[in-house]
Amino acid sequence: MVVAAILVALLVYSGVVPLLNRYPYQSLIPPDRVEALDCVLVSNPVKTGSGTFYRCTVELEQVSGTVENGAVLATSQASGRATVFLPAAFVEAHYPGKLYSAVLGSSRSQAATTGLVEQGARLSLKVRAASQSDAPGLHLAGGEPVFYGSDCRYNGFSPGWWGTVQRFRGLCRLQFKRLMYGWGDAGGLLVALLCGSAEYTDRVVGDAFRQAGLAHVLALSGMHLSFFAGLAAGLVRGTGRHFSRLFSLLAVVLFVWFAGLSPSLLRSLMGSLLGMAAGLWGIRCGMVRMLALCFFLHLMLAPHDLQQLSFQLSYLALAGILLAGPLFEPATHRFLPPAVASSVSASVGAQIFSTPVTLLSLGTMMPGGIVASVVVSPLVSVFMTVGVVAIILSLLWPPLGEPLGHLVNLLYTCVTIPVRLFAKIPILELS
Repeated sequence: MVVAAILVALLVYSGVVPLLNRYPYQSLIPPDRVEALDCVLVSNPVKTGSGTFYRCTVELEQVSGTVENGAVLATSQASGRATVFLPAAFVEAHYPGKLYSAVLGSSRSQAATTGLVEQGARLSLKVRAASQSDAPGLHLAGGEPVFYGSDCRYNGFSPGWWGTVQRFRGLCRLQFKRLMYGWGDAGGLLVALLCGSAEYTDRVVGDAFRQAGLAHVLALSGMHLSFFAGLAAGLVRGTGRHFSRLFSLLAVVLFVWFAGLSPSLLRSLMGSLLGMAAGLWGIRCGMVRMLALCFFLHLMLAPHDLQQLSFQLSYLALAGILLAGPLFEPATHRFLPPAVASSVSASVGAQIFSTPVTLLSLGTMMPGGIVASVVVSPLVSVFMTVGVVAIILSLLWPPLGEPLGHLVNLLYTCVTIPVRLFAKIPILELS
């Protein structure tokens, strides 16, 4: 299975076996002629580095545009998916601390209805097709069309029980952001760690995480699932092994439902589900073979993820931890305590396997990430634990919110100080 996974990866990434687009654009109007569209959000909006737009994936329902050399305005049904950049003012209209006018877009006479812009929301947009200079590389990811939106209109969620569930999830995420906004920068980091939204993370701190080689800490992954699984297991300790595993599984599924599926989080979820199933049924399976099985399942469920950098780094880093990490343990155990030696070995293995992709795609390498991960990851775990407990206590008794906020901010300072120090280590760049 492991050899098969390696061969499939080589065939796919070498271009010998191209990946088919599962959601191709289909309409009577070509993508470059589309001027307006109706769609449904199928991903969480993610803020771009410039802060001007939010990037999201949408399911198309209807498009409008000009045909016959711009002489005729036509409307056509559409299917497939597209990447859309939404104006930040439209997405953040109801966010705490983000106060915008109800009239958005270039035309003051045309009011735009704002609402809960979360996964499952239905939108009507005026758009323009993005050029290669606007969105370099995006046109290569599965062949999806790319649009920049304006004059956006919120049309609510789909009718029925599933639309109600999606709206409830969006409201939960919005209320969580409002609660964390009161805790300042510490709350912003908790939003990134627990919700996958980085719009409230201090930009200097976010850049420091990336420069220190700790971007994986902010990206939702197996570390976060392990945290919630361990926290859930600790709450029901003494109730039996099977019930503890099932309760941990419930906690993991609820967290993924709340945070949304990113490629790294989907890989971690599949690994958790397979591991728990193997434990319940008494099946012994090595971690490397489990990772290979996750790769094949991921390939079937979401083949478009293979083009994303987060997918590649997630699988390569874990493969490095499992394959290369044990090779360095004998040397590290000679000089370091066992717990620290294991962390250093795992970090070295992850760095070795992920560095080639990082160099090819970003042209950079963060050598300080090996030590930074060993130092910062435990501090982040403590910060998340205290933060989750503080959130629960604040919800149960609101007057505790302010003093607990001070405690969380103190821990936030303890986390960010070493991150800023490691960020000063020079980054190696390809010339």
